[in-house]
Amino acid sequence: MVIASLFQRRRGVSSAPLFLSLAFAVTLGGCSTIGRPQELPLDHRMLPAETGRLQEFAAAGEDRLAEGESGLLLLPGNRDALDWRLAMVDNAQESIDAQYFLWDDDYTGRLMLKRLLWAADRGVQVRILVDDIFLTHSDRSIAALTNHPNMDIRIFNPNPARRTRAASAFRFMLEFRRLNRRMHNKLFIADGQVAITGGRNIGDNYFGVARGYNFRDLDVLVVGPVVDDMAQSFDDYWNSPYAFPGRKLHRRGTEEYLERVRERLEDDIARDPRRLVFPAEISAWDHLLYYGARELVPARVRFVADHPVERDDREVVRSLTDLLNGNEGSVREILIITPYFIPDEGVLEIFHQLEQDQVDVRLLVPSLASINHTAVHSHYRPHRETLLEKGVELFEYHHEPGGTGRLYADTAPFQADYISMHLKAVISGHRKSYVGSLNFDPRAMRINTENGLIIDSRLFNEQLRAIVAPLCEEDQAWTVILNPDGRGLIWTSDEGERRSPPARGPVQRLGEFLARLLPIANQL
Repeated sequence: MVIASLFQRRRGVSSAPLFLSLAFAVTLGGCSTIGRPQELPLDHRMLPAETGRLQEFAAAGEDRLAEGESGLLLLPGNRDALDWRLAMVDNAQESIDAQYFLWDDDYTGRLMLKRLLWAADRGVQVRILVDDIFLTHSDRSIAALTNHPNMDIRIFNPNPARRTRAASAFRFMLEFRRLNRRMHNKLFIADGQVAITGGRNIGDNYFGVARGYNFRDLDVLVVGPVVDDMAQSFDDYWNSPYAFPGRKLHRRGTEEYLERVRERLEDDIARDPRRLVFPAEISAWDHLLYYGARELVPARVRFVADHPVERDDREVVRSLTDLLNGNEGSVREILIITPYFIPDEGVLEIFHQLEQDQVDVRLLVPSLASINHTAVHSHYRPHRETLLEKGVELFEYHHEPGGTGRLYADTAPFQADYISMHLKAVISGHRKSYVGSLNFDPRAMRINTENGLIIDSRLFNEQLRAIVAPLCEEDQAWTVILNPDGRGLIWTSDEGERRSPPARGPVQRLGEFLARLLPIANQL
């Protein structure tokens, strides 16, 4: 079966209106003016560690793998997701590579940075690559951190004009095509032996200790031969011309200022009540490593990532298209979970063809009440009836889910005001699946860079399905159906029936209405 590609390429180059350019640009302010992206001397990863706790952990898992297989461990819980990252940092012996779209300046962001500094203090080579889009006023601290002999930080595709917000906005408009492309990848590798990829960035919302909202999200921990491919992808981005050296962000990022950064990290962490849940002190993590090695699932795995520079090299989109297309009658159900969904004709054609092939498609997206970017919901909204008419089973995640919803999203004793959904996964039949960073929206499909895992394993598929299928049940999601009388839609859940989209209140409804008036769908 050969059908359409996800998100067909549009003719010509779209450009954002002036007000949108300004909206994006105001987040790019900084403290200095820097040069354009440039070629740097190649800096390759270290060889995988041959000794140490992480090498032993990986070896224990690999003992049960057939040749060519990797070992996978699903991380659905927000607390476990941070515990595993901290365990990797605390037990790393030679190298740590971290690649993220967001690294928030909150408790878990500071805690991760502090632990990485401690790892660098004991001789671990630490490399951090982070996208520039939300690095507001961080230039001096980043430059100071690179004074550590074992820590290097690079910024992906930075705005060269950083002295004022107005200058940043003007430069953003001048170089819109380049600066609009962001690195949305998520990747964490320790000692070349253990890696984590998936939907989570670094921040309190992703690890269950935020006050406003926490995400329901998903990562996969990986050992085995595919880790080498993940490390190579990191190197490709690290050595790309868009990876700007952090040491050049600010002239006053001195060694003395590095000590001030350390002191501020210590003070902020010591005053934060979250330290009772995620302590600042290093741990051996014996229990986590011992049982984790025994829970690894064998699988044939392929790591996919877009090219860091060539915007037409959409490896992740191609791989997902193949995953949805290459069924040849063997698949009867496909489950898609995405936090941001704005389809174009390519996606709708895929759904139509799957309906013709009698493949049941189940789609889970956030409800208006649970989404954290209201504007995205505004431009998803017009597609509901079309999706339902094409036979798609449509579910919208609840902002106050029952069942395991809060158990996975909130890290006790913290409980956010509401739960949002940030999980990105596709399950095709009983063997194949995808977990990664890609959303089903124009920005992910055409503009940003993405990564993820294409997995072939019946056992992993079963475990993934057991985690994500309950998100569609009536205690965690609204089922959206066409009104039998032909007038509008109906939302049903264990709370009953309603005829309008569930929202957090009138202010959000107003924002959703206003966002519908803006011609920004191709930038979301």
